[in-house]
This record gives sequence, structure tokens and C-alpha cells, in this order.
Amino acid sequence: MMYECPVCGYAGLKVMPYGVWPPPVDAELSPPYDESLGRPSYEVCARCRYEFGNDDNPGTAQPVSFEEYRAEWEARGSPWFSEPDTRN
Repeated sequence: MMYECPVCGYAGLKVMPYGVWPPPVDAELSPPYDESLGRPSYEVCARCRYEFGNDDNPGTAQPVSFEEYRAEWEARGSPWFSEPDTRN
């Protein structure tokens, strides 16, 4: 099973970004997301390079929301971080 990146929409994440995924429909989310969504995967999205549990955690970096990161990534031209893995 693959999961969708909440930042860029890439449907190739290998694990759930957080312990509770997808988030509840009525959830008002803000970083650090582990406080409301549980343990992060620390997976780095192959498309946008967002690292779940690192980019949103103020203990390791300035916290960045999904929306803020998406806006910055789009402003850079939405580049691919790495080629998608097409192996099963």
C-alpha cells in the first residue's frame, strides 16, 4: 500500500506519514504534527523532500506547516527531489 504526501500529493509514500493517517476530517492541524497525529515516519517524500517528523518539529528544525512548505516548494518550480521508485 502506498500513501499520499499531504504537501505535494505524491502517491508514492511507502509508510503512513504519521501514526494516525489520514487525519480526522475535522482536525485543525498545525506543527508539530506528532502532537495530534502520533509518531512520524521520518520518511522523506521523493517528490517534494518534506521529511515527516523533522520539517514540522521545532526540536530539529524551524517548524514548517504542510501549506508553508508547499508554497515554498511551488515557488521553486515544484522540482522532484529524486526519481520515483517504480520497482514493486
